[in-house]
Amino acid sequence: MKFVKGDKTVAEHAIAQAICDGLADGKRVLWLVSGGSNIQLEKDVMDLVRDHAGDKLAGLAVMPIDERYGPPSHKDSNVQQLREAGFDQGAATLVDVLVHDVPFDQTVGFYTDVAAAAFANAGVVVGQFGMGSDGHIAGIKPSSPATEPDESTVAGYEWEDYRRMTLMPAALRQVTVAFMPAYGDDKRGPLLHLQKNDQPFARLPAVLLYELPEVYVYNDQLESEG
Repeated sequence: MKFVKGDKTVAEHAIAQAICDGLADGKRVLWLVSGGSNIQLEKDVMDLVRDHAGDKLAGLAVMPIDERYGPPSHKDSNVQQLREAGFDQGAATLVDVLVHDVPFDQTVGFYTDVAAAAFANAGVVVGQFGMGSDGHIAGIKPSSPATEPDESTVAGYEWEDYRRMTLMPAALRQVTVAFMPAYGDDKRGPLLHLQKNDQPFARLPAVLLYELPEVYVYNDQLESEG
């Protein structure tokens, strides 16, 4: 895991480069996208990819790393917030797991099937993670059911804020290269714990990133030593 101190523009170009490199090599690329503070950054990355990928863009699939259950296009949906930010995937595919407007358990099942197919078809998986001030990544909140041992691809659970659906560790371990932009003073505590790797997964879900082969943490506070 490499901590890179730099502004968001540096992160945007690094993520776009990883996606474009995979497409240029003729591989199908799966880009996992996060909500929250990543939304605008992902819109900017997509703009860069669309400008540089040319006729390879159709080889890109974009899928949310987690989603908040509700009717299609509800205001708190991560995919809907991407759309409202001006995210334009062009010839790429944007997966919306809420599209069928079915009950929660059926939506979790659909998300599971779509995710399994997306991972199976991908030659490169680029994971763009966000980290909350509580140390959560994806929809894996500390001490939530998603932190319990489970080999599911997707988990759905009731939480204090939303009915959440998230890719689980068994799926996220398939990420080829991961990027985590984490900016702001409220991220300093979890960033320090992540760098020290001194917390259990249930308390700091972000430590899952240590299980991935290549990880870059772009932030405004810490950098890797040496």
